[in-house]
Amino acid sequence: MVDSKQIEELLSALHSAPITTPQASNLGITRKWLEQYADGVPRNGAPNQEALFKENFTDLKTIEQLLPSGFKFWRWDDYPSMRVTVAFANGQRWVAASDSYYPFMLPWTVNLSGKEQTTYNADISRGIAALMPNGSLNCNRLNDEELKIWLADAVMTHVKEQWDFLGVENRAPESFATLRRHFEVEHARIIPYRSVDYGYIGNEPGPHEENLLATIRKPSLPPHIAEDVVLLFHDGKIEGVGELAETIAPYEALALSVPWLNRYLADHPEQNMYIRFVHDRSFSVKAMQNFAADMKKLGKEPLANEVATVQDKAALVFLDYGSDWVILPDKRMILWKHYLPASFLKWKATDFTFERCADYNANNGGCVGAIVSADGTLQR
Repeated sequence: MVDSKQIEELLSALHSAPITTPQASNLGITRKWLEQYADGVPRNGAPNQEALFKENFTDLKTIEQLLPSGFKFWRWDDYPSMRVTVAFANGQRWVAASDSYYPFMLPWTVNLSGKEQTTYNADISRGIAALMPNGSLNCNRLNDEELKIWLADAVMTHVKEQWDFLGVENRAPESFATLRRHFEVEHARIIPYRSVDYGYIGNEPGPHEENLLATIRKPSLPPHIAEDVVLLFHDGKIEGVGELAETIAPYEALALSVPWLNRYLADHPEQNMYIRFVHDRSFSVKAMQNFAADMKKLGKEPLANEVATVQDKAALVFLDYGSDWVILPDKRMILWKHYLPASFLKWKATDFTFERCADYNANNGGCVGAIVSADGTLQR
């Protein structure tokens, strides 16, 4: 037996005026609903980080700002489908269909005896769910279960920068305060991670070194240039923050000393450049090891040997975090690695030959080892 009231509620939802965009109130999102759920979301942070998350999760204005993106993302290998047909005694047929993986399977396409409309009315989803037996396929997609999960992730993404800042402040308060006195800090976090130019090698057993990873800016630098730094962290302190402004200065000067590159950056203000600094230099010991391995694989060992003689003076710069260039003291530049969609500066992809790197390789690019002369000429 089916409660006739449930049928009436579904028919009313199907017949109601279409809702053209997702609305918090229609989805059942109220401050009380948010407060009830916020306490049950595991975030595994410090008390001040948890408080930051809860403050944003229970703020309706923040949720309303984030909500549209919950119905625009892409997902693969998830193909739900549902179709509900209502047949009336007088011969009319109403059909509601959805193949959406968004919360509540919104939007619905509703056809009322030939008149079709699209709507973000979650009452349709709830009405259908109420008529389905427990455990029915896709039934869990028609309530607020996935909405809660998505909102928690969206809020976490929204507060990620502040969350990470608090994490650094909690673990290294004095060192972080020193860093912020000398630089504008855009991003910062402490993690035991590794990359091509820092961190553990191969399958070295832990515990692994922890580093502060930060994007910082100097007011004296052009607005499109920033420093991307990796500083060793241990015993509640970040090494090298006190003298960082002095130790990174020669690499800033080198990166800004290439005339053709300066002209290009001035003509393309949308192009960002990040000057790398790892522990005590720009082109780190590990970077040199990986660069040498890559050049050997490319048959360019003499180039690696040449760079090795000036590695402590060379500057590693990133363009779009995917185009890695080594600037030598004589102002020549070497395109080490490139991964799309990063910039090729004044060249195009067909101007370079890509090969697999010895390590740290991705599918959308590879190692190059091309040299650009001091006057900006690509030497093949």
